[in-house]
Amino acid sequence: MSAVILMSMPELESALAVLRLAIHNEIAGQRFYNDASFYCIDPWAKDIFSNLAQEEEAHTQLLLVEYEALETRGQWVDPTKALESASMVDITRLTFFDDEPATELFPPQRSMGDTVDRRADDLAALAFGIRMEQEAIDLYERERASIQDPAAQKAYRFLVEEEIRHFHQLREQWERLSGSPFSEI
Repeated sequence: MSAVILMSMPELESALAVLRLAIHNEIAGQRFYNDASFYCIDPWAKDIFSNLAQEEEAHTQLLLVEYEALETRGQWVDPTKALESASMVDITRLTFFDDEPATELFPPQRSMGDTVDRRADDLAALAFGIRMEQEAIDLYERERASIQDPAAQKAYRFLVEEEIRHFHQLREQWERLSGSPFSEI
């Protein structure tokens, strides 16, 4: 069992701000992947995008549990327990401010159809998803490196592993469709 580290008020506010950003990005990611699944032609890409949308929803639920735990008790929840108790979070009790996220992974005002030129093909959607997953990995890694709380590090490590898995799924699909290794343009 890990020791509980009491967070200072600035650390707590910082953690809550990061979680608000993460929740925002996971919801936007879910919307993007649902749209991508709808617009894709390739059935395997369609399936990957559909599965990623469902996983982003699960990540949102996990983050909501973490947010509630931090806001009400000032403590992180083990990610496994957070996923198990996700359905019990009363989202109406959570307070989110109208602050604009500093780092937006998925543009909220644009749909997948606006973000990706449909004439380009499914590769453009996959490449966009790959870039967004890499940015999510970078965000969670930065946060994990900046904190001392073992419970917070565990939560961020879980999210990093999930996003790395998504990154690899998208990259493998891109490489399957293109017939060549993925390289950032």
